Amino acid sequence: MKKNYIYILLLIFFTSFIFWSCDDDEDNSKPSTGGNLQKNDAKEIAEQLWSTSPFDVNSTRKAALDRIQNYADTCSANYFKNYLVAMDQASEMAENYDPMLSFYRLSFDKVLSEVQATEVEDGTSVIWLLYNMGYIVKTPSGCFGIDISHRYAEKFAPYLDFLCITHNHTDHYDNDLIESMLEANKPVLSNYLKPTENYKYTSQSSTSYAIGNFKITTNITDHNTTLTNFVTTYQINCGEDGGNLVLMHVGDSNNKASQYNIAEPVNVFIPRYAPNALTENNVLGTTITPDYTLLSHILELAHAGVEESRWSIELGLERASKLNCANSLMPFWGEKLVWKNGTLN
Repeated sequence: MKKNYIYILLLIFFTSFIFWSCDDDEDNSKPSTGGNLQKNDAKEIAEQLWSTSPFDVNSTRKAALDRIQNYADTCSANYFKNYLVAMDQASEMAENYDPMLSFYRLSFDKVLSEVQATEVEDGTSVIWLLYNMGYIVKTPSGCFGIDISHRYAEKFAPYLDFLCITHNHTDHYDNDLIESMLEANKPVLSNYLKPTENYKYTSQSSTSYAIGNFKITTNITDHNTTLTNFVTTYQINCGEDGGNLVLMHVGDSNNKASQYNIAEPVNVFIPRYAPNALTENNVLGTTITPDYTLLSHILELAHAGVEESRWSIELGLERASKLNCANSLMPFWGEKLVWKNGTLN
């Protein structure tokens, strides 16, 4: 009985901690009330968004994105960070009461269930955006993730054949997922992990790897003027059974053309929303001429605001329209894109 009483007290403490924690600027980041009504509202908006396509920002999609932005505006960085570290019961309760957290969880559950269930046709690659810059790609012969950062990220460990990490910032990796991958003897590629002295998947210089049917080429680039040689970019050829998709994910690279060595033409290019105006175009259309660009790092909830690179959906759509790539999209969490016959849909 005493043990149960202590457990209940701890649960109440952590629930209160997550529910009533605010930023230093007192931005009223308490969750909305209404319990399952809030979760149902988030589910309705999620279904509305996922019924549309990032290729067409029509009125239905725009309305759903506007609602999601409204959710995010009431979810402060401190509140979100407390949610990430709270006990499971407290976090699950917060997901029921806060529509932003509900959408965050719904997006995760959608991607996880689709990765588990999807049988990829020969000549096809399926791409999911999980959160922030976290992408999962599945082909007929393999599945990998890049920059997976999520409260529940570890649940993907059984389904990934390898994991890529662009750099050592917590919005681009998850320690529990990394540990589970390493325990299962699955490759985790980075420029900073050193689980053993001879671990061949850590490199601080440009490197090539072959994992199954995947061919991977890396470059080392700057993050900004102070974090030099901090980001690994990944150019990944998904093989013939994956429709010969060549995907390049550059994390928070500072877009210096001199630091990019392009191994072969890129089909899908994934950059962040660059803090310095339109520096994506330092490489787009010149060093890299991709068929498609997927602008990412939108609404990173652990960042405090635009000044801390929490880019709004509106800013993301505006920036995508200015990129030097005719097919520049801004997908959002939970969305799936399919590469087949040289086309992304």
